[in-house]
Amino acid sequence: MATSSIHRFRRTVAVAAIALGAVACGGGDTGTAGGGAAPGAPAGAAGEVGISGFKFVPADIEVAPGTTVTWTNQDETPHTVQDQGNDQFEESQELQQGGTFTFTYETPGSYPYICGIHPYMKGTVTVA
Repeated sequence: MATSSIHRFRRTVAVAAIALGAVACGGGDTGTAGGGAAPGAPAGAAGEVGISGFKFVPADIEVAPGTTVTWTNQDETPHTVQDQGNDQFEESQELQQGGTFTFTYETPGSYPYICGIHPYMKGTVTVA
């Protein structure tokens, strides 16, 4: 199997495992205040952001105050999460594949962030 095929296979397996884990864990504490996403909230409202294909997935999420957002690197390449001008947090440590970074957002507002290694990777957490 060619190296690129192995990488695609590993990514597919990782994404499938995450999806199965989400289904298996349904109804549990998702890290939001009150134990779940707000009714009618957009995808990603539970505070989970993947890093895959050199993108934040989803790039933009909306969460309630008190929600802990968790970024998980699914790429083989290291990434970081870096606040963009709101002084919410320092840049995360370098996240290797499978590594996570968490931050709890308390104050309503819009909080853009980037990957400090690959600044073209951008996202926003909106706390409402």
